[in-house]
Amino acid sequence: MERLQLDAEIREKTGSGVARRLRENGLVPGVLYGKDRESVSVKLNEKKVNKVIGGNQIIDLELNDGTTQPVMVKDVQRDVIKGNLVHVDLHHISLDEPVTIEVRVELDGPAAGQQEGGVLEQLLRKLEVECLPADIPDKVVVDVSELKIGQSLSVDDIELEDELEIVSSPQETIATVVLPDELDLDEPGEETEEEELEEPEVIGEEDEDEELEEELEE
Repeated sequence: MERLQLDAEIREKTGSGVARRLRENGLVPGVLYGKDRESVSVKLNEKKVNKVIGGNQIIDLELNDGTTQPVMVKDVQRDVIKGNLVHVDLHHISLDEPVTIEVRVELDGPAAGQQEGGVLEQLLRKLEVECLPADIPDKVVVDVSELKIGQSLSVDDIELEDELEIVSSPQETIATVVLPDELDLDEPGEETEEEELEEPEVIGEEDEDEELEEELEE
């Protein structure tokens, strides 16, 4: 797997005002944590962070104290209105210890049942696996070509490379082929009153105190 690089500075000052000023200057507050180590508050360049997030990339984080540490992006918070980064969680990893990670599932078809008028449904889109960081795959490809109408494929039916251990439940269904009239489709315009009234959660400055308190607790 390709190794990426990212610079970060350790920050001593915290608080909502500090975080706001960082974002105004194109920086993102974040926290670096890991097993058997204290959490460290950091600040990162937003543009550079956007270039490395996404997927299960291993990142060599170069800190201004002269150390370089292998990390993975654990969580990213964005402002739901503006789309800009609000906070980044970085997890320190050991290249010699297995990690548990979710990997994208891709179906390789078409399924036999599709030729008979069936519809292929993918029910599981991410598979949880355990492996060494260097062995993390970009995706897991599952062959569904033999699936007929009424048949399904579960986690227990697939085989992965020896270096990957499946953590997801063996009984989880990955894909199935059904007749069109068996699809559970919602009729348009049938939103419930709760769905109509529900408003999206806005991550903004009013949430900064809470997220920074959680950061310090970690």
